[in-house]
Amino acid sequence: MLAFFSTLTQGPGRRQWVVKCHSSSRARRTSTTQGRRHLVNPPQIPNVVAEGTSTASALPGRVTFEQLGLHPPVAASLREAFPDVNYPTEVQTQFIPAILGGKDVLLKDATGSGKSFGLVLALLNKPRLISKDPRQKDGKRKHITSLVLVPHRELAFQLFHWIERMVNTSGDNAPSLRTIAQVLVRDGKMHLGSGLNTLREETPHVLIGTPQAVMDLHEAHPEVLQLDTLSCVAVDEVDYLVETPGRKDPTKTFKKAMEKARKKLLAHPGATRQLLDVIYAGRKEVNERRRDEPGAEMMKRRGGQPSENHMPPSPQLVLSSATLRTHLRNYVYDESGWLDKDSVVKISGTGVKPADVEASNATPIEAANASTIQHSVLLVSDERVRNIPGAAVAPASASVSSLGEAVRSEEQFGETAYELDAHLIQKYSKTPSPFSAPMMETVAAAFAMDVPSIALLVLPSSSPVKRAVWELRALGVNAHGLDLQDASKGRSYLASGGGGTSANPTLLVSTLATTRGLDLPALSHVFLYGLPDGTRVNSKTVDAYLHIAGRVGRFGRGGKVVTLVEDSSEEAEFWSEDLEETQDERAGAGAKMARILKTIGVGPVQLNL
Repeated sequence: MLAFFSTLTQGPGRRQWVVKCHSSSRARRTSTTQGRRHLVNPPQIPNVVAEGTSTASALPGRVTFEQLGLHPPVAASLREAFPDVNYPTEVQTQFIPAILGGKDVLLKDATGSGKSFGLVLALLNKPRLISKDPRQKDGKRKHITSLVLVPHRELAFQLFHWIERMVNTSGDNAPSLRTIAQVLVRDGKMHLGSGLNTLREETPHVLIGTPQAVMDLHEAHPEVLQLDTLSCVAVDEVDYLVETPGRKDPTKTFKKAMEKARKKLLAHPGATRQLLDVIYAGRKEVNERRRDEPGAEMMKRRGGQPSENHMPPSPQLVLSSATLRTHLRNYVYDESGWLDKDSVVKISGTGVKPADVEASNATPIEAANASTIQHSVLLVSDERVRNIPGAAVAPASASVSSLGEAVRSEEQFGETAYELDAHLIQKYSKTPSPFSAPMMETVAAAFAMDVPSIALLVLPSSSPVKRAVWELRALGVNAHGLDLQDASKGRSYLASGGGGTSANPTLLVSTLATTRGLDLPALSHVFLYGLPDGTRVNSKTVDAYLHIAGRVGRFGRGGKVVTLVEDSSEEAEFWSEDLEETQDERAGAGAKMARILKTIGVGPVQLNL
């Protein structure tokens, strides 16, 4: 494990790479030109081919992680921790070399294609930054090499647990985990309490945090984060963390709405924008000057000649998501000023997941409607539960098979599985429920009849998860609020080999805000309570559904996405075969879900209860 990291030592007027191997080390000297670090003798890695093409065809046989530039000890720890991961995915063959090469990266590919996992591997392989500091006992000061921003706590701990598994394969020689990775989230005041203390005691190679927690710490103790010495900043699920006004139909009048949205974002830019503005303040100034740059000056600069418009030293920026709408790409590339446009790689993956051999040109939308994923919509009322009109009969092979070894949940969860705080029980029993009783009963029935081992229920972002868990347990469901710090609430399913079957299947409960990016391969079903992300059908609603649907069908396995919406008595009145009229606010949720499915190119399939 000590071979995990390269070390960058810095002395007066020089910088030197020291790459630590199993029992020996070798040094590569670097030079600094116009504020940039360059390896004189860099490791040989495949050329990066952007915009959906693959480097695989340029390499004999299957591409290995070592061929992408990962050090052999990192690759060995990967295979030991994750025996099922033998080769990189299609998109990993493109963006891992790009990240190791130091260029800015804009990455878009389907859910389940290995973006977040590959990002972790690349960042672990980056050189560790250490500077000389006579104030330290050993005369050296470690710096945070990479800062990873994620939208929610669960995704932060998912990335952290992947690193933890790799570290734990090193046996007695394993370094302390907190020297390699730490998590900073707003768990109460954790980020300003124990999180701050741990950072002061030990500087991690990789810091994973939610934007607001990192911003809080930066404002209170800026010296701890060392933002000015970062080597890389990675933003996962960037379309969620950096909000931009959507593009509107030019034939319609949206001027007032667009102006209102822009003013709102200027007044409340969000923690991610604020952090990136701080970290890339120097780039923003240069990019502003470049707007009026003469062509001759631009050619001189790009030719390597001295220019006042060269970028100052700044961290590499990696932006990643399954959905990058045009308005977000335009903002990031042309307006934000964060990117070094002379040194940026745009990668649009093929949408190919690890087990998808033949789908060579799939888009993120096509990945969601893969034949292995079945989409159903149930209309629920007090009187009945019915499938959405036009739903096809499920084929005989549509049932989700049980994969992997059987899960003995009674050993995993123990006798405390149904325990709940007595105060909450008293509170819930005396207050009206925010949930529809028929909808919750339908979730319980569908779960009992169709789920072999583990499923996920996704609630609207502001929903009380504990209340939902209590109500589902009252209906006999083994429900748990999703918590990746607890084995019985999701952690044991991180990157597990398969769902298996269980005498007591588990239903994990989360919200839309805490679901994006999660990788729980054992999931066979996702239940969605209500329309995703609002009552209107727009690009945000469609993207939210794509991200939810991406929680199943991992590694080519089958899966079902079941959406439950309230059945409106006027549903049929507003139903349109071309579904263009369903934007009417009076149209039922079922008609709107039909429009979402049509937008992503799938047809609903019946779910029989």
